[in-house]
Amino acid sequence: MTDYRAVAAQELEVMGAFRSPWLRAAFHAVDRTHFIPPRFWILDTDENGLHQVIDRSSDPDAWLRAVWETHRSVIVQMNDGHTADQGPARGEFSSSVSAMDIVFEKLNQLDLEPHHKVLEVGTGSGCNTAYLCQRVGPRNVTSVEVDPTLAEQAVDNLKRAGYEPETVCGDGLAGWAGSAPYDRIINTASVRHIPTAWRSQCRDGGTVLTPFNTLFARGGLLKLRVLDRVASGRFTGGANYMWIRSQRPANRVTELHEFKCRASPVDPAQVLGRSWAQDFVLGLHVPDMSVDRRDTETGRQAQLWDEAGSSVTVVRYTDWWQPDAVTVWGERDLWADLVTAFTAWRTAGQPHYTRYGLTIDDAGARLWLDSPDQTVSLPNALRPSTLS
Repeated sequence: MTDYRAVAAQELEVMGAFRSPWLRAAFHAVDRTHFIPPRFWILDTDENGLHQVIDRSSDPDAWLRAVWETHRSVIVQMNDGHTADQGPARGEFSSSVSAMDIVFEKLNQLDLEPHHKVLEVGTGSGCNTAYLCQRVGPRNVTSVEVDPTLAEQAVDNLKRAGYEPETVCGDGLAGWAGSAPYDRIINTASVRHIPTAWRSQCRDGGTVLTPFNTLFARGGLLKLRVLDRVASGRFTGGANYMWIRSQRPANRVTELHEFKCRASPVDPAQVLGRSWAQDFVLGLHVPDMSVDRRDTETGRQAQLWDEAGSSVTVVRYTDWWQPDAVTVWGERDLWADLVTAFTAWRTAGQPHYTRYGLTIDDAGARLWLDSPDQTVSLPNALRPSTLS
């Protein structure tokens, strides 16, 4: 049987995943198999759109191969635990053991020292928790998990692997004041608002590292430094994590009847879907806007709606210059807002998303480019709190 752990170690080495030397030792000390259930789902789907299950008892080689694959997550829960792991299923992923490449990238960026106290939001299976314990010791790690079943399983997994950090079942957005302040706060699910508790429970000079989504596009990694309850920092890379549960998009739209039509000033294909990086930057400019692109009988179109559910705009790709290419329901012309953001980004020279950052204080969040004193104006006078 292939030694898939050795294969993973070699690949991670080549990828530079161990640029913080302690991570190489942590990889070899923490056995990932302690944190993986006997059955789990994978991202691959069958012809019916169902995610496949891998069962250790029926195919141990496939199970080990999936466990140690560096670029892929292992899905351990779907639909908040309402879907049994007995067979293929469809639905929303609600817990995973994250892919090793992004796990180690985040731990590299955390700049973790042996004396640091760490708050982890989202214990999940406990695998990432074990890496933290390996660096700072279990006494310096507090981990919070919102799901009681997952929390119980994580405690068992950690004990089996030889770690007993402080584990709490609760809402990670509230942090855990009992062990604050923390030198480092690391989140393992995506947020779109930075909670006040993280700023207040982080020691001055400390770091908050979190996956960050907008409603428009997922997948940013935000690294914040905290001083006097003000958190500020840049997007440092990509990190495609599932939503933290209490910040999942509602995707609700009020029934709207009156509409108006107009032409688009630009080809929608230039604005939408050119690249993930472009979509993510545009999402930072229009943080209360969602998008759904689809093919219809009349051609490609995009539907935009705001978080309040009070405005919807549909733009047609074909013959976009025609007077009926854009249809607007509600108070806001969302395509106009998005095009304004697109023009601002193009005029600025199409800056990469890693040049953008956020500053969050008690008044809300401000988007900036290159420096916190270069605030980016958001279209439609969106409130600063939209991003906080």
